[in-house]
Amino acid sequence: MKRFVSDYATRAAEKRKLRIYATDPMSGRRAPYRITVEVDNEPELSPGPVGEIVEVIDYDGWNKKFYGAVDLNDPALLMESGLAPSESDPRFHQQMVYAVAMKVVESARRALGRPINFRKSSTRTKLRLVPHAFCGKNAFFDPDLNAIMFGYFQADAVSPGPNIPSQTVFTCLSHDIIAHEMTHAIVHRLRPYFIEPSNIDVLAFHEAFSDIVALFQRFSYRELLAEHIQTSQGMLQKSEMLVELAQQFGYAAGRGKALRSAIGKSPKLAETHEPHDRGAILVSAVFGGYFDAYQKRIADLLRIATGGSGQLPTGRLHPDLVNRLAGEASQLAERFLRMCFRAFDYMPPVDVTFGDFLRALVTSDFELNPQDSDEVRFSIIEAFRERGIYPAGVVSLAEESLLWPSQINGQPPPVDAGLLEDARRFLNYSATALDQGRIARRSRSRNKSESATSAYESTVIETDEAEAEVGGDRLLRDGLFSALTHYARFNLDIFGLDPNLKVAVVGFHAVHRITSDQRLVIEFVAQFMQIDEQTRERFRGIPFRGGATVIFGSEGEVRYIASKPMKSENLPPEFRKAATARLHATDLCLEELDRRDPMMAFADEEYLENRMKLRAQFRALHGEG
Repeated sequence: MKRFVSDYATRAAEKRKLRIYATDPMSGRRAPYRITVEVDNEPELSPGPVGEIVEVIDYDGWNKKFYGAVDLNDPALLMESGLAPSESDPRFHQQMVYAVAMKVVESARRALGRPINFRKSSTRTKLRLVPHAFCGKNAFFDPDLNAIMFGYFQADAVSPGPNIPSQTVFTCLSHDIIAHEMTHAIVHRLRPYFIEPSNIDVLAFHEAFSDIVALFQRFSYRELLAEHIQTSQGMLQKSEMLVELAQQFGYAAGRGKALRSAIGKSPKLAETHEPHDRGAILVSAVFGGYFDAYQKRIADLLRIATGGSGQLPTGRLHPDLVNRLAGEASQLAERFLRMCFRAFDYMPPVDVTFGDFLRALVTSDFELNPQDSDEVRFSIIEAFRERGIYPAGVVSLAEESLLWPSQINGQPPPVDAGLLEDARRFLNYSATALDQGRIARRSRSRNKSESATSAYESTVIETDEAEAEVGGDRLLRDGLFSALTHYARFNLDIFGLDPNLKVAVVGFHAVHRITSDQRLVIEFVAQFMQIDEQTRERFRGIPFRGGATVIFGSEGEVRYIASKPMKSENLPPEFRKAATARLHATDLCLEELDRRDPMMAFADEEYLENRMKLRAQFRALHGEG
């Protein structure tokens, strides 16, 4: 008999195993594409599944019926890692969307170092996933409904590819589509104004970033990587199956190929303006950097395996070599995925461009890996350069030039002692909310009806349409909000903003990460925004916005400023020039979208007056795929 009871023996499991299609049912006919993934275990997961931040509501909008909800806490399903993959069982469809969605959330949470939630209001606290929302060739995130709607459709009767002619294809069974739409929801939560088409990069960025996350999420499945490393002789970029997105959707729609690919033709950025085509260039740039870094990373393994020649023999590779290569590819993909998510902490709050993303990538990775001994940042910068992606306002593509500056119009003062103290208290809330294991174990002995701190509790002040919340401490939230607004008002010109316009705090959060040399990095990230309401008529429903993301160090000093200047006579000429260029970019974006919009031929007056606002919708962005 034991004298002591160990927490090890009584705590709930931290992970839950669930079976999914690694790509989609078309590829999932083969065993390697039916895999088991681990997601964070939610002990109180209800049938649906309904968890703390997402809930699956399986209402079939076309047939007007609800499907029975899967109970993933059923003992039989717990023993079997959930339901087996099935195209015909709606309960597996529910399991599939939940599992992939939670994998994407987990990736974002690890990279950002803070919880992710999708609270829209007191009545819409969770993101809804609707696997059979409508009949149609589309799937989209709807911010107003706080839901991701998945469609289903019949495959092309003449050219269905490997599908049966006219078979029903479910977008909710495509790993890539689920991850893509879930990323849209996360990006919109992090930067709600990145859907407004203020320049031709904005909509393309949303699409490209969602594709990037979907692909890198797939690269995290080592058994799948091993399969393709074996067939491609270690050259992952030559494996079409691995770098193509939504294959079943593309073939079933009669395209004769996957919906999109991470490789292929990469025209210069100036040569295309359509959001999906332009976004494909950004995807190609990120994966070009990844494949170059991967080849450098495995060069020593290839030399060892080939006696120094570096030329692998024909035939199947040795299993040990395949496993090592798969491990390197998976670890590198995880680093790239973290870099991409972390970049959001270093991007301006509005009017994003591909160049801004490059600067944010370099700055965020520099903070954690200043030496860059494996030249990952160099590979990324070169890949962007080859595709004609150049940031505005830099003198060269040298790393030190791409880092965001710490001052752009004079030296900004550090925050005062009171604001710094509140920010440090706020940091404690963030750290507590990230303690997933302790919260999960504690929840086992807690009655469901009791009020409790959620494992995914928001630790971000956001003053968009959602309710702002900070660890349930309203006084702390109000104090921070007031102090940040006061600080911004006295430093608007230093951040490139108009001293004569009101300023809003649209985001604040704390960051704590471990660097490559095991140092703890603590930063506070604030987002400030201004609006020129007089431009709504000029830009057909959307105003001209300016803003700045300001990164403060642990002592309250300003470390980086990512600014989108306003046009003001009170600012230096370089700021006015940058603002004028931004205004011109919005005019060009309006002209380009008008040129490609079929609605312009028969639109009524209301549409013409608000067309840019109406275009700022994910459903409109996706169209038919």
